[in-house]
Amino acid sequence: RHPPMRAVASLLFPLAWGAVALSPGCPSRRDVLSLIASAPMASFISVSHPEPANAAAEEGAATGHRTSPERAALLSAIASGADDSRVLATIESLVPIDPSGGRGASFSERLDGSWRLLWSAKAEAFSPLLQLPPPLRPDSYQYLGSAAAVEVGSDRVAQGLTGGVLGTSQIWLSSGTRPSADDPSVLDILPPFRLQLGGRPGSGRGKTTIVEAKDDADFRAVNARTVDAQRAPPNKYRQLYVEEGGPGALRISTITDGDPVIVGAVFVHQKI
Repeated sequence: RHPPMRAVASLLFPLAWGAVALSPGCPSRRDVLSLIASAPMASFISVSHPEPANAAAEEGAATGHRTSPERAALLSAIASGADDSRVLATIESLVPIDPSGGRGASFSERLDGSWRLLWSAKAEAFSPLLQLPPPLRPDSYQYLGSAAAVEVGSDRVAQGLTGGVLGTSQIWLSSGTRPSADDPSVLDILPPFRLQLGGRPGSGRGKTTIVEAKDDADFRAVNARTVDAQRAPPNKYRQLYVEEGGPGALRISTITDGDPVIVGAVFVHQKI
């Protein structure tokens, strides 16, 4: 049986393609849904800071990843808690020197792995949990390639929320994905869409499926989208800037087409 629409809509975080302390062990599905359903959805663009960006900057420098004044400016803006306009301005300066040359979605080896969210604009369109203050706010992760395959199946991308009010449990949102045939910077987001509650990667805990939708319209209907939104085209996830290498690499992405509620969202991730 599907949970209430409002609860499902509030669960969404970057993918859809979009205060009661819980036990640090394994909260029940009712606990999680009750908590999330009680959080109001915002209607304005805001910023999420799941990880102190100064620590991220140190990690990137220590692992020898590409350095540039533009990259340093972005991490400095995130670390200082700068407003949206300043962070987006630094992103606009960094994107023209994208190491992937505008072909980020075609470099599967660069995308492969686990990524931690450093900053996002329009995060309230995905989950109000990301608007909670520390220590209640969970950390947000994205899994691509082999990191996604072991948890949610091959040719899929997954988002995860864990920590904070969720303790050691993790909310998983996954979908199919493939490089666009029309644009080497774009990943097409495909059904089926699956929302699950389980453990963190590698924990061995099973996942309980809360929602599974066979297509975009079905998934958007479950999340109380308007009829027009349900009829919108599939989501497209553009990779604006993709560094190569292991832990510390940066990636900047945005939703360019699809569900109007999440189109325009921007994310800065760092590989872990």
